Amino acid sequence: MLRRLFQFLIVTALAVAAAVWLADRPGSVTLHWQGWRIDTSVPVLVAALLVVLGLAAALLRLARGVLGLPHRLVRARRDRRQRDGYRALSDGLAAVAAGNRQAARKLARRADRLLADPALTGLLTAQAAELHGDPAEVERRMQALLHRPETAFLGLKGLMTLALRRDDRAAALDYARRAWASETGGADGLAIPLFELQARAGQWAEAELTLAEARKRGALDGAELAHRRALVLRERAAAAERDGNTAEAARLALAAHRADPAFVLAAVAAARLLHRLGKPRKAAAVIEAVWRGAPHPALLDAWTALAPAETPLMRVKRLERLVRANPEAADGHRALGAAALDAKLWGLARTHLETALRLYPAAATYALRARLEREERQDEAAAAGWSAKAAGAPADPVWSCAACGSQAEVWSTACPSCGGIDTLAWKAPGLPVPVAAA
Repeated sequence: MLRRLFQFLIVTALAVAAAVWLADRPGSVTLHWQGWRIDTSVPVLVAALLVVLGLAAALLRLARGVLGLPHRLVRARRDRRQRDGYRALSDGLAAVAAGNRQAARKLARRADRLLADPALTGLLTAQAAELHGDPAEVERRMQALLHRPETAFLGLKGLMTLALRRDDRAAALDYARRAWASETGGADGLAIPLFELQARAGQWAEAELTLAEARKRGALDGAELAHRRALVLRERAAAAERDGNTAEAARLALAAHRADPAFVLAAVAAARLLHRLGKPRKAAAVIEAVWRGAPHPALLDAWTALAPAETPLMRVKRLERLVRANPEAADGHRALGAAALDAKLWGLARTHLETALRLYPAAATYALRARLEREERQDEAAAAGWSAKAAGAPADPVWSCAACGSQAEVWSTACPSCGGIDTLAWKAPGLPVPVAAA
């Protein structure tokens, strides 16, 4: 402000000084033009020139205003259409959020007409089409979003969702991979969908790279990242085993076990492969370590497989070691009770079967209790009583898919029914939470 005032004062002072200087030195000027002669003083001539220049400037400004009027009218109309278009765009997004299908579609068309930029209005029109159940229009609008860098990620993510709905996993994987490569802020949320699509396609090397990139970006961390890495390593171990490379398979299975010590199936695979390599003690240590925190029948099967030729009495001794490692595991007491039955150790069998029933009254445990009455005492009446209890007892846990609810006889990375990745959980039928982590 002070600077402008200073400049104004300087200009004014110079103008006054020039006027005074001309007044003190009036001089004379004579002009001859086309037979005309004009005699005047210098100040008058300067004033006349200033007037002429002022009139010329005014005429020029008037001419410019007249000639530029059509352009200004067009620009004003364009600005008005743009304002109305953005207002329709904003109101349309609000209508989509409110679930107002009619208003959303009307405002989407208005915004599309006023802005004439499908890449800009594509999100609104796609959402309006989504409300109206028009997948073809949704896909066309999502494709339009790809033409602008600012909206390309939204378009790819929307196209991935559409491809998944029509079960086109190859297209969904392509869109997910391109969206992930964009490295925009929202791309981090695609780490799990991209991983699962790669897993469904059997692209385990690519899935492992996705996990590494997700860790670098901070999109996944902690237990979730470790468990998904364990899934990848276990699948790679299975592939190495199919190729006949037992040593490499064992190394990968152990890496999977170390990545997620609670992942039962990784421990089972590691123990089996270590036993095949002639390392039974290391295999037993793996099973025992997991059993302490995540007891599971698969671990009991793996434990038994370490000594397939043992006698019933030897099996009882080895199972006692496992039961001591986790005395709250009902499966361990039932397995030990069954082994004691085979060894005809009736008192030991009764003790552990009763403990198993107290911890989890499964139908299979009641059946073993009936067998005990029949074999120890030949008491068919008592055996029938236990069998009757078995009929109304809870069923044993099974592998159940958390996504589709179907059951599977054995665990696999992908659900056999719906293809969901890592959705199989070990739980009793009717229970909402897994009995033991897998």
